[in-house]
Amino acid sequence: MTSTPTSEPVQNSWNQSLLIWTINSEQQFDLFNQAWLLFTNSTLEQNLNDGWQQFIHPNDLNGFLKSCRDAFAARAAFQCEYRLKRSDGQYRWFQCHAELRPSVSNEFSGYIATSIDLLRQDQQIESTRNIEKHLEGLLNCSYHGVWDWIDLKSKEQWWSPRFYELIGYQNQEIDSSMATLKLLLHPDDVDHTFQAIEDALIKNTRFDLEYRLRIKGGAYHWFRGYASVLRDESGQAIRMTGSMTDIQRRVQAEEELNYSRQEANQAKADKNNFLAMMNHEIRTPLTAILGFSEMILESAQDPFTQTSAETIHINGEYLLDTVNNFLDLSKIEEGRFDLELLECSPNTVIENVRTLMSRKAELKQLKLNVAFEQELPETIKSDPIRLKQILSNILGLVIKITERGNIDLNISSDSNPEGKELLLFKINFENKSLNINHINQLKQLLSSSQLEGHALPDLGGGTGLGLFVSKQLAAILGGQISVYHQPGEASQTSILLSIATGDLRRKNIDQYNSANFIREIKTSKVNYDLLNQNSRILLVEDGIYNQRLIKFLLSKAGAEVKVVEHGQQALDELQKNEMPDEDIGAEYDLILMDIQMPVLDGYTTTRRLRSLGFMKPIVALTANVMPGDREKCIAAGCNEYLSKPIDRRRLISVINRCLQKENKKNLIMQ
Repeated sequence: MTSTPTSEPVQNSWNQSLLIWTINSEQQFDLFNQAWLLFTNSTLEQNLNDGWQQFIHPNDLNGFLKSCRDAFAARAAFQCEYRLKRSDGQYRWFQCHAELRPSVSNEFSGYIATSIDLLRQDQQIESTRNIEKHLEGLLNCSYHGVWDWIDLKSKEQWWSPRFYELIGYQNQEIDSSMATLKLLLHPDDVDHTFQAIEDALIKNTRFDLEYRLRIKGGAYHWFRGYASVLRDESGQAIRMTGSMTDIQRRVQAEEELNYSRQEANQAKADKNNFLAMMNHEIRTPLTAILGFSEMILESAQDPFTQTSAETIHINGEYLLDTVNNFLDLSKIEEGRFDLELLECSPNTVIENVRTLMSRKAELKQLKLNVAFEQELPETIKSDPIRLKQILSNILGLVIKITERGNIDLNISSDSNPEGKELLLFKINFENKSLNINHINQLKQLLSSSQLEGHALPDLGGGTGLGLFVSKQLAAILGGQISVYHQPGEASQTSILLSIATGDLRRKNIDQYNSANFIREIKTSKVNYDLLNQNSRILLVEDGIYNQRLIKFLLSKAGAEVKVVEHGQQALDELQKNEMPDEDIGAEYDLILMDIQMPVLDGYTTTRRLRSLGFMKPIVALTANVMPGDREKCIAAGCNEYLSKPIDRRRLISVINRCLQKENKKNLIMQ
């Protein structure tokens, strides 16, 4: 029991009580019970802080303080003996036992200590009982179950009532012993738990362990246990005291979280696998669709055939854009989307977009007008490819939902209230069928963080995927997309796109119309697709239509092409040397290597060729465009990477570059 502070010394009846005092975590003695005050005939104020030291025998004080300091350093219980001055000036020997002070927060909070008069052995047993009752009362207020292994030579222990409560039993309903503990432990936890106890006793390691105990009824619950070891002056363990906390809810929550995380990872893997499969299966035929339709466009003479081929080509591009939008959306959702911010010309981006989208508008008998309303930056710092993608997606949707007349794209520059420079694109179009519900669909799509539930079927815009991805890309580029609608007879609708420009250089340009500024791009049918040298190329491709297309393009560009269907045929072909000392594949200048093929895939084939000494260029030709696919091709030994569908100009450009590098290398080696 603790005392109520008093300003007057109390009368001598010390022999009726046990001396108890406490030390906080700052090593300050902050509480003395009534027995201490009676024995020393002092007030509480006279003992606080360092005042109590006046009652300790001078020869014992340093040893007492050292015991305290050592215990604080080890966070362990301790005991010592000292002489305490009685009110009549005589000193009496006391034995002190100090235990860790219970803490609800499980943090070290100091000690609670008891002192027994060694000259009054007849009162020691009763005093011990009082100590146990006092500590038990304190421990019952704790959330932790406490155990005390008082005699390490015995298997018996003391378990607090809370300890029993945690495992579902009444106080002392079962024996408190090491044998009982072993029976309660989960079979998988017995060995390492007892090993941890042994290490704490012998090796002085910290006992901090999670284990399972069988509670009443047979179920196992998770607990976390801590313990400290009391040692004598020689360092020998003489007592072990510990506590445990029920962590079952935390473990269950962690297991549920891990399960949810595994499910999410599996769902993510399934989604990526599906995207990779869908991407490959769509890109492969698109190579033939886009390639042959482009060839027909170049060679057809009658308008009907040209229009039909152009329709096929444009819809193939729409399909390709949809696949690319799905891949971009997946990257954005996973935080793996990379931008390449470059110094670029907005005029060039706008010119390319206008040329591309004008063709699509003309098929619906619409006219796309582009106008610059004011001074425009000569250069901006942005990602030109993504800016083109955003504008193409928005204009593609507008072309779909515009009934007749003109589509006006007006470009200007401005700054927001924070002073950030912006490039503004305002797209105006007319559709008298648009109502407030349609506009709300657009606005909801642009304000949502999820695509699901925001399709645009009433607007002919399908899933709204392109617009949703464009919104995400615009935000990444420091801008936004918004919709404005003016109902009435004209029924004008505007989509406003803003993009941050970064550091820019302005060019003084008068107001002008696109007709005066943007030059018409005339596609050439011959000058951009010729190889710079005569070459023999091995095409390794299993798709028959892609074989025909690529062989036609390369043959037209001036190459001699040999086609094989898979990697094993390629190895056989390249090892058919005419001369015994001839290098492998000596008759070929370059290999175009598909990646997914039967019998032997492109990765394995490339690695085998490199191991056999084939050092000439190998260009990967694949529909695999997921993150990391390019790196896998290069790691396998490819010099370059081309994705399907094949871009004719890029194909010829990459081959020319590879052959030029090979020629320079051969000149150096000569």
